[in-house]
Amino acid sequence: MAPHLLLLLQLLACCPQSSGASPPRLQPSPLRVSCPGPHGRVSQRQDNEHRVSCLWNSTVTLRYGPVPGARPEVEWTEGQPPPPPRCFWYLNSAWMRNTSRWSGQVVLQAGHAPPPGASSLLTVQCSSDSCAAPGCFHQNVTIEISVQDVRLFVLWPQTRLIHVWQPVELGWCARLKSARWQYLFSSRGGSPSTLLLPSSEYQDPLPPAVYPTVELQQTCASYHSYRLTVHYRNHGIHVASVTIKQMPQISLSLSLKVEPDLLHVLSIGSKLLSVSQQPLSLSWRLQPLTLSTLAYRLVDRQAIGGWLCSYSSFLTQSNFCAISTPQNQSEIVVASVYFHVDGKRFEELSGELHLLNGTLILTTNRQTSTHINLHPGKTNSSTYIFRYSQGTFYTSKENNSPISTDRPNTRTVFYQHKELSYLLTIEFVAFQWYKFNMYLYMNQQRALFRSLAERDLEVHVFSSRPSFLQNFTYLVWFIPTQHPMLQCEWTFHLQLLGTQKDHTVQNSTYTYSDHVKNATRFVRRSALPFDAENYTGFVAKVNCTGSVPTPALLRVRVNNHTEKTIEAPVVCQQKECKIALVWIQRTDRKAIILYRKRAESFYLFVRLLVECQTGINVKPFWRIYPVKDIKTAPDWSRPINSSAFFGIEMIHLTIPSNSLDYGLYLFYFTVEVIPIRTTQVLRGSDRIYVQIERADLIANISGGEFRMVGFSESWTLDGSASSDPDSEEGSISFTWYCTRDLTDYQTMKFKPGNKCHPSQKDLRWLTPSGPIQRIAAESLPGRSIYYFRLVIHKGRRLSYADQVVEVEAGPPLYLDVTCLENCGGTLIPTERFALSGKCLNCKPINKPIYYWSLLSGSSSEISFDWSSKTSTGRSGAYLSIHALTFTKPAYPSYTLHLKVSTWDGRTSIFSKTFKVNTPPRAGRCNVNPRRGVAFLTKFVVKCKGFSDSNLPLTYKVIVASNVPETTKVTSVVENTFGVILYFGSEPKTPPSFLPPGASSHRNSLTLYVQVRDSLGAFTQVTLHAHVRNPANAQLLPAVFRELLASASSLSTAGPKTGDDLRAGYLAYLAASILNYVKTVSSPQLPQAKFRETLVKTALNISVKSIMGVNQVVAVLSEITEEVDEMNIRSQALTVRKLTEVTGILKIQRNQIHWSEGAEIQTSGILRCLSNILRSDLTDLKNVSADGIEQVLSIMEGVTEVAFRGKVPGEIETLMETEHWNITLKKGEAWNSANALPTSDTCRNCFYPTLKKGNVSAFPQGTVFSTAIFEFDETPFPWLGYTAQIRTMVLGFKMAETKANGDLVAIVPEKADIFVARKGNGSTTFPLIMGPDTTQSYTTGGFRFEVSSNTTSIYFQITTKLKATFKVKIFTGANVTRAQPTALFTAFHNMSTVTSGNGTASAECSIQGPYIICLPKSLLTAIAQANGTDRQNISIVLETRYVVRYPTRKLVGIYVFNDQCLFLDGVGSPWNRDTCKVGSKTDWQKVHCVCDMARKARSVPAQTATNIRFLAAKVVVLPNTVDLGRNLIAHIPRNPLTLITVASIFALYFLLCIWAIIKDRAEKQIKYIMVLPDNSPSDEGSFLVTLYTGSRLTAGTKADVALQLIGQNGKSKFRCLWHHPSPAFQRGSTDCFLITTKKDLGDIYSFKVRLNNDGSSPSWFLSRAEIENTSTRKAWSFMCRKWLSCAKDNPSEDWKFSVTDPRTPLPRIDYFLINFNKRMTEYHLWFSIFAPAAPGAFTRFQRLSTCLAVILFNLLVNIMFFNTDKNEESPIYLRYLRSIAVGIECALLTIPVEMLIIALFKYSQKEPTPVVTKMYPEAKPESWNNCVLPEKVANVIETEEQMMDAKSPPGATSSRRTSKSSFTTGYAEGNIFLKRRKSLGSTIRELRKCPATEPVLWWWCVPVSWALVLTITMLSSFFIVLYGLSYGYQTSREWLIASGTSFLQNVFLHSILKSVLFSALSTMRPKFCEDITWVTQEKHVEINAAEGTKSAGEKTRAR
Repeated sequence: MAPHLLLLLQLLACCPQSSGASPPRLQPSPLRVSCPGPHGRVSQRQDNEHRVSCLWNSTVTLRYGPVPGARPEVEWTEGQPPPPPRCFWYLNSAWMRNTSRWSGQVVLQAGHAPPPGASSLLTVQCSSDSCAAPGCFHQNVTIEISVQDVRLFVLWPQTRLIHVWQPVELGWCARLKSARWQYLFSSRGGSPSTLLLPSSEYQDPLPPAVYPTVELQQTCASYHSYRLTVHYRNHGIHVASVTIKQMPQISLSLSLKVEPDLLHVLSIGSKLLSVSQQPLSLSWRLQPLTLSTLAYRLVDRQAIGGWLCSYSSFLTQSNFCAISTPQNQSEIVVASVYFHVDGKRFEELSGELHLLNGTLILTTNRQTSTHINLHPGKTNSSTYIFRYSQGTFYTSKENNSPISTDRPNTRTVFYQHKELSYLLTIEFVAFQWYKFNMYLYMNQQRALFRSLAERDLEVHVFSSRPSFLQNFTYLVWFIPTQHPMLQCEWTFHLQLLGTQKDHTVQNSTYTYSDHVKNATRFVRRSALPFDAENYTGFVAKVNCTGSVPTPALLRVRVNNHTEKTIEAPVVCQQKECKIALVWIQRTDRKAIILYRKRAESFYLFVRLLVECQTGINVKPFWRIYPVKDIKTAPDWSRPINSSAFFGIEMIHLTIPSNSLDYGLYLFYFTVEVIPIRTTQVLRGSDRIYVQIERADLIANISGGEFRMVGFSESWTLDGSASSDPDSEEGSISFTWYCTRDLTDYQTMKFKPGNKCHPSQKDLRWLTPSGPIQRIAAESLPGRSIYYFRLVIHKGRRLSYADQVVEVEAGPPLYLDVTCLENCGGTLIPTERFALSGKCLNCKPINKPIYYWSLLSGSSSEISFDWSSKTSTGRSGAYLSIHALTFTKPAYPSYTLHLKVSTWDGRTSIFSKTFKVNTPPRAGRCNVNPRRGVAFLTKFVVKCKGFSDSNLPLTYKVIVASNVPETTKVTSVVENTFGVILYFGSEPKTPPSFLPPGASSHRNSLTLYVQVRDSLGAFTQVTLHAHVRNPANAQLLPAVFRELLASASSLSTAGPKTGDDLRAGYLAYLAASILNYVKTVSSPQLPQAKFRETLVKTALNISVKSIMGVNQVVAVLSEITEEVDEMNIRSQALTVRKLTEVTGILKIQRNQIHWSEGAEIQTSGILRCLSNILRSDLTDLKNVSADGIEQVLSIMEGVTEVAFRGKVPGEIETLMETEHWNITLKKGEAWNSANALPTSDTCRNCFYPTLKKGNVSAFPQGTVFSTAIFEFDETPFPWLGYTAQIRTMVLGFKMAETKANGDLVAIVPEKADIFVARKGNGSTTFPLIMGPDTTQSYTTGGFRFEVSSNTTSIYFQITTKLKATFKVKIFTGANVTRAQPTALFTAFHNMSTVTSGNGTASAECSIQGPYIICLPKSLLTAIAQANGTDRQNISIVLETRYVVRYPTRKLVGIYVFNDQCLFLDGVGSPWNRDTCKVGSKTDWQKVHCVCDMARKARSVPAQTATNIRFLAAKVVVLPNTVDLGRNLIAHIPRNPLTLITVASIFALYFLLCIWAIIKDRAEKQIKYIMVLPDNSPSDEGSFLVTLYTGSRLTAGTKADVALQLIGQNGKSKFRCLWHHPSPAFQRGSTDCFLITTKKDLGDIYSFKVRLNNDGSSPSWFLSRAEIENTSTRKAWSFMCRKWLSCAKDNPSEDWKFSVTDPRTPLPRIDYFLINFNKRMTEYHLWFSIFAPAAPGAFTRFQRLSTCLAVILFNLLVNIMFFNTDKNEESPIYLRYLRSIAVGIECALLTIPVEMLIIALFKYSQKEPTPVVTKMYPEAKPESWNNCVLPEKVANVIETEEQMMDAKSPPGATSSRRTSKSSFTTGYAEGNIFLKRRKSLGSTIRELRKCPATEPVLWWWCVPVSWALVLTITMLSSFFIVLYGLSYGYQTSREWLIASGTSFLQNVFLHSILKSVLFSALSTMRPKFCEDITWVTQEKHVEINAAEGTKSAGEKTRAR
C-alpha cells in the first residue's frame, strides 16, 4: 500500500491548488546510488546527479548511501540522528522493493536482465520527514541498466569507393564509457595499423549529414562518439576492427575494399574565356610507340592559347621526330609527352572535346558523340560521370537557392575511356565567362608507371679483333630498335683516350641515323646475348697504335634528360682461337634426357662460343642414334636417316612431328671451326638424350567451353572430335561426368545438392560411355549451370575437357484444378470430396511433385492425417478425401493448397477455399420398446432435438443387415447397408415389426437413424434393440402371408416412394421369416414357391431412386441367403433384376456424383452374386454357362459403378466376398506398370505392357481402370482341366476412361500375370536331411518316376538356411555307387548353375534361387537309355555340415510342372498357346507371360463381358520316395565325454596328494630367523620383516646385509643369514630378529646391501617393517624398488626412510599390493599354488571345490547342447554358438562356486599359528660369503671388548681365553655355536592372540563336503550319460564350450573381480595402517630373566 499511497500523494501535489497555496518544494534526493563493478564507473552522455548508468554483467549490485549535505536542517531535540528516508524501487515501472535505511545494497539477478539490445530503467522514489508530500518532493534517482552497445561505420567516403592512400574516416559510437576502458583499433595494411584510444576521449556528436543512415544518426545522437582517419597503401580487402581491450567479447569489424588509385598524368588550365565568343575545341591522341612506351598529344584546334600545363614526374616532353607541328595557324600543341608503362600492349586511342555555348560534346574513336548541357544558370554545382563502355549516367545535386553571381558556379565532368580517365571542371563566372581545367589520369589497375629516371638505358658495346693485314679495329654498339617518333632523340658521343687517359685521341658524334645495317658482321654472332633482329647497331673505326687496350668512353644521351656513359676499352692484341663453349641448350642444365612428344615438332639449339680474333668458318653436324638406355653405347656406324630433319648441318636442328618412333635417341652434335687463312681445325661436341613419348590425348567437346541451351530443346554433347595425335589406330574410351560445382572434380565426389540429375549415383553421367551424349528436352532443371567433363582413355593415357552448359529457365507450370465430386457451393461432409490438380504442361521426365496442404481460414496449416483421411495421400495429382471427414468442422471454411514442383526447379501454386455444410446438430433418438419379439412386437423409433439452418429435415431409419460382415468394400468408410424402415419428415416412425437380431450378438439388432438437411448432409445415430426369435413358430406362417400380401399390394399400387419403401421393407421381413423357419422345427412353408413370389414382389418395386435400389438389393440379398431353396426361375429372375439395378446405378452415378451411397449398394449386389454363384457351382454337372456369364456381366457393371468414384493414383479398392475378390486400380498411362516388380511378394498380380516398342500406345494423360477378379475355385467347370487347375483363377479387365467417365475396354499387347497356388505350396513334402556316413556334410534325397513323354520337370528347395546345395541326378534307385547323370549347384541368392556333363538349359524357362530344372531332353534320354517307357530318377542334395541328427524340419521339396491356361471370354475354351510359363514361377505362385497382341481391340464395355481369365494347370507326378535312410549315417556312441571326465578325476587325485602333503608340512608354523651373530649383551632388539614383491624374478639368491639407522645411532651392517631355510623368494615374507649394542630409539631408516652372488642377484623389495620388541613400537617402510648391483660397483647400498603413517600411499602401490593379496587369497584356482594357504580354507578344500565347479560347468554346458541338438546352423555359427554357450554357463556356475567357498571359508576357525624361533646353520665357508662392510674379525673383536667391559670379574678370563683362541677357532666355527647358544635364552615361544569366532556354524563344513560330493557325482553321471549319445562333432563343440567356460572362470571372472575391488579400494586415500602387516599377527618378547640359563640347558633345550 505504501508505494501506491506515495504515488497518490504525488499526483495530488501535481493538481492545481488554490491561488493562496504555495507551490510544492523540490529537493534533491537524499540517497546517492552507485553500481561498482570490475569496469569501474560507467556513464552515458545524459547522465547527471540524478541519473546513473550501470553495466549489466550477469548480476548488478547497487549500493546506496546518503548524499553529502542532504541531512535535514530540522534539529532533533533528543540528539537522535534523523530517521532514514523511505524509498520505493521500481524496475521498468513495476514495484520491486522498499528500503528504509541510509545505506545498503540491492542485487539484481538474472531474472532482471534487460532485453537484448534494450535497457532496464530502475527508479528510486524517496520521501523523508524533512520533505513530506504534498508540500515537498524529493527528486527521483534513475538508474539505467544496459549492456554496452557499439556501432562501427564509415564516415567518409560515404560511397565506400576507397582508393589507395585516400584518407578514410572511420567512426564509432558507444552507449557507455568508463575511465578504465580503452578502444583498440587495428587494421592490417592500414596507417595507423593499431591505435589505443581511451574511452574518455570521445568527441562531440557529428553533424547528422555525415552519418550513413538515419537510424545510425538517431542512435549515435545519445552515444559517445569517436573517429579516426586511416590510409591504405595497398589495394584489396582490408578489415578494420574496434575492440574494447578490457572487454574482448565486444568486437566490431568492417570490410573495406580499396580500389587501385588513378595515377595523375598531366593537368591543363585555360585562361578566362567568353562563353559566347570563345568556344573550346581540343583533340587528343594516345599512341603506343613500343610495348612499354606511350605517346600522348593534346592539340588546341582553336588556338586559344594561354594554357597552363603541369606534368607528372614520370612523363617526358617531346616534339617527336616523325610528327610535324601543326601547319594550321588555328592549331597549337598544348601537350606532347611520352612515358613508359608495364603491362599488356595498349591500343591506339583518340578523341575530341568541344565546349560551345554551355554544351559539352565528347567524342572518342569516332563513335557517336555525347552531348551534355551544363546549364550554367540552373544549379550551383553538378557532377556528370559516364563511361563509353558502360553507358552514361549522371549525378547532380539540385540547389533551389538563388543563383550566385558573385562566385563561380562549377560543373564537374568525369568520364573514363579504356585506360584513360578525364576529370573536367568548368567554372562559370557571371554567366558570361568560364575557365576550363582538364586532369588526365591513367588507371593503375591497367598499367603501372615506370620512371624514366630509374630506367637504365640498354646499350651493348663490343670490340672486334684487328685483322692480320690491317692495323685498325672496330668498336660496335647496339641499342633496341626505336620507334620512328623517338629516333631523333638519341645521340652518341665517342671519345678515345690515350693509354694513360691524359689526352683525347679521337672525338666522334653519332645520331640514330648513323646506324649500320648488318652491324653483327663486325662481331661474332654467337657472342651476342640478344636477338640481333630487334636491335640497331653502330660501328666506329678505331686505329690501333699498339697491343695495349685503348680506353674509350661512349656517352649515350636521350632527349637531354637521360644520359649514360660506358667505358669500352678497344683491344688490338691478337689471341689464339679456341672453342670456349659447345652446349646443347636445355631448361635444366643438369638434365641428360629431354622428353618430347612424337606428335609435336621440337628443335635443339647449340650454344657455340668461339674466341678468335679473325673470321672463322664453322661446320656443324648432327647425328642421331637409337639407344636402349643411357648406359648402352649406340652403334656409331648406323645413325638413323635424318633427311626429314631441318638444320642437320646447322646449330639449330628442327625435328618435325611424327618423324621419330617411340623410344630413346642420342643426339650427337659435332662442330669444326677453321679460322680464316689458317690450317688450324678446332673441334667440339656435345650430346643429349631425347625420349620420344606418346603425345597427350586431345579431349574436345564441340561448342567450346561455354554454351547455352534452351530448356525445352534437346541437345547433344559431342566429344567425337577427341583424338590421339600419335595414331588413329585403337579405340578411345569416353567417360562423361556432370556436377553443379566445379570443385567436386577435385575429390570426385558430390557435395550435397550438386547432382545434375536425380538418377546420378556418382559424378558419372547417366550414360557415361560413348563419344556423343544426347540430352533430352526438359531433362535438366532450367536456370542452372552444369559442368560437364569428358575424360578420354587410351591405354594408360588420359585427358579431359570441360564444358559449362547453362540451361535456360523453362516455361511456367500451368495447373488445371477441377472438382470431381462434392462440388456444390458448400461441402457435404458425409460424402467424398475429390479434386483433380493436374499439371497441363508437365511431362513424365519432369517428375512433377504434388503436395497438398489443408489450411484454416487464417491461412495456417492444419495438422491433417492424410494417410487415413484420404485414399490418395497428399503427393498426387488427384485428391480424394473420405466421407465423414468434415462432419465436425473446427473452422467455418478451409483452403486446399496445392504446390506442384518439378525436379527441374519450376513451381506453381493453387488454392481452393471451400465452406463445409455442418450436419444437423445432434439430438436424441430411442427405440420403444427396447426389447421385443421378432415379427410379433411392433417397435417405434422417435427422435427429437435435431436442428439445422437448412430445413426441412428428413429422417431415414435403416435396419442393418449382415452384408457388411460378409462382403467388404474398402473404399466405403462406414457401410450402413440395410433395408430402409422409414423415410420421411416426421421424427417418429409408425409401429413396425423388426427382424430377429443376430444370435452371435445376443439378439442385438442395429438401427441407423440418419437425420439429413435439405443440402444432403446428415447426422447419424446408432440404436440397438434386442429382438429375439419368436418362441412359438406356429404363428409365423400367418404373419408371413400377411406381410407378403401387404408387400404385393403396395408394390403394385403405384409409383409412390413411400409405398415402394414400405413394400420393400415388408418383403424383407417376409424373407427373414423364410430364413428363420428353415432353421427351426415348425410347419414348413413351401420355400421355393414363396421365395419365387418374393422375387416377383421385388421385381415390382421401382428402382428409379437410390432408396428403391437399396430396398430391392436388401430384399434380394435376404432371399438369396438360402439359395439352395431357390428354383432356377427364381435365380433367373434375381439375376435379371440385379442386371436392371446395376444399370440404374450406372445411370445415377453419371447423373448424381455421389460415390459413397452407390458403393454401399454394390456390397449388397456382390452378396447376392456370391450366393447365386455358389449355388450354380454346387452341382458341377448342371452348371449354366449363361448364368455364369450373366453373373460376370453384373460383376463387370459393379466395377464400373465403383470406378466412377475412384481417381487415378489412389489406393486399391478391394471388394471381398467369401469365395472371390475384386481388386480395382486406377492410374494414368505414365504411372502404369510396364515392367516386372523387383520383389517377389506379389501373389495374384497383373502387370500389363502398354507400349508398342519404345513408344507408348496411349497419350501420357490417359486414365486406365483395371479390375482383377480372384476366384478360389474355377467358375467354368464345364471347360475342363477342373481337377488339374491347382491355382486360383485370375480374371482381368482393362478399360480406358474417357473424359465423360465412360469406359472403353482395351486388351494390352502383353502382360505378366502371377497366379497364386492353392494352399500356398502346402503340397511340399519335408525331406529328411542329416549327416552323411563320413559326417563331413549334410545330405538327403528323394526318388520319383518319369516316362518318356514327360515334359520338363522343376523342383524347388525350400529352406530357411542360406546354404549352397549340390544336386546330383541319378538314374534308378542306386545312389551310392553309381555316377550321377547330371550335376547342379543351387544357390539361395542366384539362379541354379549346371555343372558336370551339362544339360540343355535352353529348354528351361523357369530360373531362380533353389529351382532345379530337369529338361525334357534329359528325361527322354534317361528313359530311352534303359529301353523302357518309365524310369525312376533319384535326386541327392548335399550341403555343408549343418545338422547333427536326421531331421525333417530343414528342407522341403516342391516338384511342379505347370502350364498356363488363357480364357478369352466365357464362350471360348481354355487356350494353352497364348500364355507361357514365366521365369519367376516358384512353389508359391505361377508366372505367366501372355502375348495378346493379336487380340488387342477396343470394345465398348457395355456390349458383353470383357473379362479375360487365367489359370495354371499343374501336371501331377507320381509320389516321391524319401532316400534319407540310405544316405544318412548312423551316429555311433562317442566316448569323448567319458575320457574327459576320467582325465579330470585322474588329475584331481594327483593334485590331492600334493595338496595334503603341502597342508601338513606347513601347519601354519611361522619362523623368526635369529641371526647367528646376535649378542646376549645387546641392549636393542628389533624384529625386521621384509616383503619380497610378487613380480617375475622378484626374488634373489644373493646374500642380504641390513643396517638400522635410528634416533640414537645406527647399527652395523648385519648379514641376514637364513640358510638352510629359503628366504627372499618371490612373494615371501621373512622375519629376522636383530639385536644392537644399544637402543637405537626411533628408527628413521635402514640400508640394504647385496653381494651380487647367485643365479638371480637382483631383488624387488616391496616393503619392510621394523618392530622394537621391547617397546612394541613398529615402523613401516614402503620400498617398491628393484635392487641390483652393478658389476663395477658391487658395494652399492640402498637407503629407505620410514613412511609417515599420515601420508597417503601412492594409489598404484596400494592397488598392486591389494591386488596381489586378493589373487593369493580369494582366487580359487591361483590360491591353490600360493606360497602359503591363508586362513582356514586349506589347499585340499580349495582343490575339491575346483573339481565340483568344473564338473558342474561341464554339466550345464551339456544340458545346453542337449536342448539344441535339433538346431540347424552352419558349422562356423555353431562354433560361435559354442563359445557363447560357454560364456553363459560360466556365469551360471558362479553362484554354486560362491556358495561352496562361503561354507568352507566362514564356518571354520582359523588355526592358531605358532611363532617359534629358528637358528640358521651358519657354516664357516658360508659365513665368509656374507659380504659385510668390515672384516669379521674386527667386528667380533670389537663386540668382545664391549662385552668384557660389561661382564663380571669372573668371566673376564674366560672371555680373554676365548679371544686368544679366536684365530684357531674361527675356522672350526666355534664362534657361531657360541653365539647361537648364548642368544637362545632370550627367545621364548609366544602364541597368537585368540582369533575371531567363525561366522557360520560348525556343521556347515560337513554340509560343504556333502555338497561337493553330490555335485561331483551327479555331474559326472549325467555328463557321461548325455555325452555317449553325441557324435564326434557335437562332442567337439561341447568341449569348446566347456573350455571357454573354464578359461572365463579362471582368467576372466576372478581376475576382473580382483581388479575391480582393488581399483575401488583406491578411490579414497589409503595409509600404511590399511595394509596387512605381520606384526598384527605375531608378538615377540625379550625375557631378561631367561638370560641366566647355562649354556648346557640351552643346548639341551635346543
